Amino acid sequence: MKKIFFLLLSILTLNSAFAQADLKLPEDPQLQAEAKRRFAISVDAMSADRYREAANALHWLMKNAPELYDGLYINGYKAYEALAEAESDEAKKNVLLDSMFLSFDLKAKYFELTDLEVNNKAYRYYKYWKSNKEKMGEAITAYEKAYEKPSEVINNNLVSYMDIIRRAKAYGEDIPSDQVFDVYTQVMENIDMKEAQGENAERLAKYRDAVNSLLTMTMGDELNCDFINNNLAPQLDESNDIKLAKNVFRLLLNQQCSDSPYFIKAAEIIQSEEPTEGIAKVIGQRAAVAGEYEKAIQYYTQAIELSTDSEKKADLLLSLTSVYIRMGNKPEARKIALQAADLDKSAEKQALTLVANMYMNSWDECSRKISQIDDRAIYMAAYDLYQKVGNQEGMAEAKKQFPTISDVFTANKKEGDPIRVGCWINVSTTIKTRPSN
Repeated sequence: MKKIFFLLLSILTLNSAFAQADLKLPEDPQLQAEAKRRFAISVDAMSADRYREAANALHWLMKNAPELYDGLYINGYKAYEALAEAESDEAKKNVLLDSMFLSFDLKAKYFELTDLEVNNKAYRYYKYWKSNKEKMGEAITAYEKAYEKPSEVINNNLVSYMDIIRRAKAYGEDIPSDQVFDVYTQVMENIDMKEAQGENAERLAKYRDAVNSLLTMTMGDELNCDFINNNLAPQLDESNDIKLAKNVFRLLLNQQCSDSPYFIKAAEIIQSEEPTEGIAKVIGQRAAVAGEYEKAIQYYTQAIELSTDSEKKADLLLSLTSVYIRMGNKPEARKIALQAADLDKSAEKQALTLVANMYMNSWDECSRKISQIDDRAIYMAAYDLYQKVGNQEGMAEAKKQFPTISDVFTANKKEGDPIRVGCWINVSTTIKTRPSN
């Protein structure tokens, strides 16, 4: 009874397959009949994972009924790949892989490969033949085809494309430097595109690191600061192309060439087109070191506006504080430092210490030389801030500048009385003393 059931089920399955496949059978009656029989065998064998039996039927169909239907070649590359993976003999495995790739090629000839199939075919060169010197040319051609549609490139074909280039060059393929850079550019642009589309940033960062390492291995000693500065970066003098700028920036950073004049030039192009906190910070840092304070303020401000993390934003505010200090704009420096302290508790000690240090360094501009007590209130105000954040060293230094108990008594004042600090500091404190010598 069971045998009859399965027989009926097989007949129904095959009838359904015939109906759905829309087969283009040979005109010759005998070939047509045989094609139907072989088709039935292939469908049944594939459904039961009998890949050798399926491959035999598919081989006949590819030869005698090549336009039967597109599934003929889909089943073909699936069957031959399964057989290849199960084969331990290397020579026999390669024959099966040849048949797998032939199935891809024949589908392209008679029907057309989907974008995913184009990508899968390319990756299979890497998966199975990345160590086969004789197949490097075919592999590169397959990857070039996949990258004709960047938006369709699968993640498997990012790092693997760069590695195929590395291997091919190591095996003696004549691959000029501009072709290596072209592949590097295509892969990096694709990673950027995937990140912009919301793919996992951490995983994509690992891809970038791997591709950068592979470029270094591929180019060897040829890839150095002079090479980048002389052969690739000068194009930025004629174009503000962001793709080029990204590649120059990454290469200079990866090769530790950040002192190149093109490093900041590339960063500014990137920031103008695709502003980010990180790039703005880099430009701001460089400008501050170079004494270009207005530029530093501009880019630090951009970084602060773009930042969404309170700790990072507080750190940027502190960097901006330092710029204003170097400019001598103490009121603005204090304003920014206090913003950092309010924004993130972990930044409070550094922020208030910076402000207290500015008070300590304001004697020349703020002392009026009328009342010693009033003038030394500058240090009392600094002490208050040092004390608030537990800066014992700062407190000790400020205390050294306090008036003595005798000085305060002579001025007809007493310790603890309120006192106002003028000048740009403009805060209230209380009179503090140090012991008389």
